[in-house]
Amino acid sequence: MLCGRLSRSPYRSGDMMKRGQSALEYLVTYGWAILAIVIIAAVLWYTGIFNPSKIAGGGKTGGGFGVFTYSDHTLSSNASTVVVGNAVGRQITVNAATVAGTNCNTGLPVSVSPNGLLTISCSTQPGPGGLASGAAYDYNVTVNYTDSQSGLQHVDTGGYIRGKVE
Repeated sequence: MLCGRLSRSPYRSGDMMKRGQSALEYLVTYGWAILAIVIIAAVLWYTGIFNPSKIAGGGKTGGGFGVFTYSDHTLSSNASTVVVGNAVGRQITVNAATVAGTNCNTGLPVSVSPNGLLTISCSTQPGPGGLASGAAYDYNVTVNYTDSQSGLQHVDTGGYIRGKVE
């Protein structure tokens, strides 16, 4: 009698299968939810939502250049200046520069030594203009240059400057 009692399982095999299936469904459902949250967070991070300077209207920033390094910039109600460094590794000649589509060819063309600084000056406020002091801006910067070694012309179009009008 004792042997018969021990060989009997308190769970029938069908009950265990149902429990396993429901546990798996539970885990898969939560897995998809977590994956969706991670994807949404990655998209928000990529678009710059978590950038404190965008939220709080922080200080001046710049970057995004391919062959130049951002150093500094200023933008007032009547002029702008952008300072970038030559990261090409050899002498270049800068032929033209634009900030927000406005030509800033003051003093160009100019030769820039390796690791040297280039100052791009605009005598007017770039872009649509009319920005009041304290207004936020986000402008693209484009630099046309010639590599002195190869003689080929190039365009660096990925640069940007952000901040508030001084």
